[in-house]
Amino acid sequence: MASISMTGFGRGEAESDGVRIEVELASVNRKQFDFFFSAPQELAAFEAVCRDRVHARVTRGRVNAKFSVTLTPGLAGGWHVDAVRDRVAQLRKLAKTVGVTDNVTLRDILALPDFEELSTRKIDESVCRSVLDVALSMALGELCEMRQTEGDALATDLGARIERLRVLHEGITTLAPEVPKRYQTLLHKRIAELGVPMTVDEPALAREVAFFAERCDVTEELTRLDAHFNHFDALLNADAANGRQLDFLCQEMNREVNTIGSKAADSAISATVIEMKSLIETVREQVQNLE
Repeated sequence: MASISMTGFGRGEAESDGVRIEVELASVNRKQFDFFFSAPQELAAFEAVCRDRVHARVTRGRVNAKFSVTLTPGLAGGWHVDAVRDRVAQLRKLAKTVGVTDNVTLRDILALPDFEELSTRKIDESVCRSVLDVALSMALGELCEMRQTEGDALATDLGARIERLRVLHEGITTLAPEVPKRYQTLLHKRIAELGVPMTVDEPALAREVAFFAERCDVTEELTRLDAHFNHFDALLNADAANGRQLDFLCQEMNREVNTIGSKAADSAISATVIEMKSLIETVREQVQNLE
């Protein structure tokens, strides 16, 4: 099935030239697509690129994207040696200028207030982009796989509930034609109990029964409801994101069932309507998890 859940998680990491990037993507329900980007300054320039790549595969839902960058031992090293060397040269020049002993030690260098900034190696943008591409692809792949797995499970559950609704629909279809007949029998019995002479084919009785039959006729509602079930199945198996349309169909199904409940003056039909409404509400809650 092509149904996709809006809930999922994916993680990816990649490393090259001493740079390791980790990506975590977590998606939750949302009517529209929403992208939240959390990353260190080194990756700030790639926010739009990341958003577009995620949106290409996720059409609905809020995606929280968390990125981290770590400098690892490697050929490129973890220290910005030239910057530190320049600062030491400045200190020695200052010592010579003011006439003090030049005794700069490693401990002095490590104690510099801006040593952390000096010692941090500047990340090459092209390296950063290539590593980010790999990590993001891995995380996005896991995210989409989880969303697909959950979507398949939801589709299976929804399919079973629609089949149950079809069974209940068939039950009402069978019961509905009998309602006017039972009403005619009941009406004739009550008239007889009152001692009023009247034949079964009395025109007044026939008109009353005909009026009742028209008032409680639910044929159109049952026909539309059956069409909604068929449409639901088609959307559920379509190769597209149809969560919104399925949600709308649930509203329409509920409307038809409510009308049946208000028109059909029969306790058995009323009980079936209650079960159908409960099922449709559950279906709608599930559908709102689909992309």
